Amino acid sequence: MDDLSNVSEVAQASARLIDFGRNFPPPSPLIRTAIQESFSYLAKTDVAEAIRFPRFTGTAKDREAGANWLARRFEGTPDPDRIVLANGTQSILAMLLAYYVKPGGVLLTEALTYPAIKPLSQLLGVKLHGISIDAEGIEPGSLNQACIKLNGNARALYCMPTLHNPTSAIMTETRRQDIAKIARRYDLSIFEDDIYGVLPQKAPPPLSAYAPERSWYIMGLSKSLASQLRVAYVAGPSLLKMQKVFWPGVRTTNWMVAPLIAEIATHWLATGLAAEILNSMRVEIQNRRNIAQQAFGMPFDIDPASYHLWIKLPNGPNLNDFVEALKQRGVVVGAGDSFAVGSSLGDTRFRIGLGVAADHNELRKGLAIVSDLIKA
Repeated sequence: MDDLSNVSEVAQASARLIDFGRNFPPPSPLIRTAIQESFSYLAKTDVAEAIRFPRFTGTAKDREAGANWLARRFEGTPDPDRIVLANGTQSILAMLLAYYVKPGGVLLTEALTYPAIKPLSQLLGVKLHGISIDAEGIEPGSLNQACIKLNGNARALYCMPTLHNPTSAIMTETRRQDIAKIARRYDLSIFEDDIYGVLPQKAPPPLSAYAPERSWYIMGLSKSLASQLRVAYVAGPSLLKMQKVFWPGVRTTNWMVAPLIAEIATHWLATGLAAEILNSMRVEIQNRRNIAQQAFGMPFDIDPASYHLWIKLPNGPNLNDFVEALKQRGVVVGAGDSFAVGSSLGDTRFRIGLGVAADHNELRKGLAIVSDLIKA
């Protein structure tokens, strides 16, 4: 009984914390409207038949809707036959790592990267090698030197060229072309995570567009539309390669999207609901960025579409002490070292996700606590 009481106390304490540690899109009244409309739509259709069987790679309608959504990032609409639906970016990456990198192989990443890639790689026996980054993201020279040093053991590059997590960097077209050339030179597969890519009003074409024969372009909906909609789309080099990577895992893994979720996602994309939600997100993100700017008394030199901030600690407490002091005051942030791969770039920085706070009052309260502690 005591153990259950302790668990309950921890859960209640967590519920009281202001969460800047996670990076979800801000709440939007349109989400509730869209969900209610979806239930009405489902009630009018033969949904039982539509979700009766697993969708595996998605129906033709699912893939077409996904292709049209991905067309926001490409010059032209990707071939729907090269698109697969999955239950999130991590599931796609698990299949790609297992097929291309394999246990003992090396995956190249930015020196600061999506934290989940570390435990996922460890689970699959994959080694990580961090590549130096600058204000644009991956440094081509560093990538080239790593490929030479690893002497063929580097098998793939995982990266986030648009609104990089955690720095919010956006790679220029010239830089993307340079990275694509190096990938060809050393026969690297490219796993491009573009989960934030639709948030900017305008961004360079995906890195995948410069090396389509070796690229796997991934776009999930949970960061740009709603965390409730855990669906991701991956566009691969060819139908044959898509089948080789994903089809063997149908009976042994759970990468496939749930049929009901796929039905709702396709409905949102096909009817324009998704576009309306995206526009509302852009407005709310800007509102929250303005609040953050007021709280810290300074502008942020990152794209206005980014709803995560990457903040450097002034001289004073070390990162762990600072993060713990914030937690004692009721605020959680993302410690910079959790993003690092063989790098010290995160030792004096932390990430703030502006989207989780339930409303502007909670956001202001939490940011004031962070700002006061920085100045203390």
